[in-house]
Amino acid sequence: MHGGLVLWLKGWARMAESRRRAGERREGRCHKMGRSVFQTLLGMGESRVMCRWTCSLWKLLWQELLCYTILFLLISLMYRCFFTDAQQTEFERLIRLCRNQSAGLPITFLLGFYVTLIVRRWWEQYTLLPWPDTIAIFLRGLVEGEGDQPRLVRRTIIRYILLAYILCLRQLSIRLRKRFPSMKELARTGIVRADEAARIGEEDSLEMYESNWCLPIKWSVEVISRAQKDGLIKTAPGYSHMMLRLSEFRTGLTKVATYGHIPVPLVYTQVVHLAVYVYFAASLVGEQWIIKGRSDFKRKDEEVDLYYPIFMTFRFLFVFGWLRVAETLYNPFGEDDDDFELNELLNRHFKVAMTIVDDTEEPPQLQKDIFWNQTEPELISDPGWSEAEVLRGNGEVESGAPEEEEEVLRHSHSALSAAERRDPRL
Repeated sequence: MHGGLVLWLKGWARMAESRRRAGERREGRCHKMGRSVFQTLLGMGESRVMCRWTCSLWKLLWQELLCYTILFLLISLMYRCFFTDAQQTEFERLIRLCRNQSAGLPITFLLGFYVTLIVRRWWEQYTLLPWPDTIAIFLRGLVEGEGDQPRLVRRTIIRYILLAYILCLRQLSIRLRKRFPSMKELARTGIVRADEAARIGEEDSLEMYESNWCLPIKWSVEVISRAQKDGLIKTAPGYSHMMLRLSEFRTGLTKVATYGHIPVPLVYTQVVHLAVYVYFAASLVGEQWIIKGRSDFKRKDEEVDLYYPIFMTFRFLFVFGWLRVAETLYNPFGEDDDDFELNELLNRHFKVAMTIVDDTEEPPQLQKDIFWNQTEPELISDPGWSEAEVLRGNGEVESGAPEEEEEVLRHSHSALSAAERRDPRL
């Protein structure tokens, strides 16, 4: 009797604690929801993306939209205030002509295909950029041995492949050319020695087929072959995998260089730009309000005389914004806000790859994790484990007999509500 009462009290205490935590979570969610609504109304939540300036539509188009608006209002002012009645009648005929002719331009069709092509090229160029991490991991696991020679092999290969990375992409990237304008600047950074730079050459030409960026990869192959003969690489499959990874690295650089040297056909770009410019040039006249024409010539929206067509402004933002997206992404190796940050990417590659091949720190000691005794482990945000259990991390909870613990859990679980049993977060 006494033992059952104790078990019931323990279960009731756990139920009360779980309900308290559930209430705190509900209050937190309500508070977060209210704050989200408040921020959205003030333009501070997810809608704040419309208020940003860097890489934004407003930064790209404010000058063009301002010029277009001023030009439209000047034409409207002349039409309304300076034209005679006969001139206004002739101008209204021109308005109807421009309005009818511009409606047939396939502006959405042409621009949609063009932007799709440019965005796909932009993303494919980034995904084709090779990362040295895989090569560094293979070097760390395959080039074994004591002394400085294995370390020298690993570091030299990483240095060579990153040198090839720089020499290839500096032909395309303005940022890399400004950072490494010559081989002397490269030698000062330490990525290439003076004798190696002399063998590569000056690399002043921007032509794809006149660069020697593949030469450091060739040296890497020779270093790997020599390491395999010296016994630093003990398995033939490991040697084959290293050669494959070097070939994949070279293939990625070659494809990126090909994208940079073979652009979108000029005719396609000219057709799209011509269609957009002609359409909005005709809209300068075609979107003017007819003020003196017969009622059958007027549109229904012209019953309200507006000095400036608001929806034409939105159309300008949509179409020209689409076109500016294509122009911005056309060359992702420039200096625009959305272009690739190759300097930061190169710094990351050098740091991570050198750390992988050179770091001799021992991994953490093998221990049982905190889910060790769980048959169906689940990741719960707040599982209620004590600090001692988390620090111990072996999943062993100090408690009494397992039967007693099981009985407590059964009583506490039966006291929970249906919603709390369905949602482990409650």
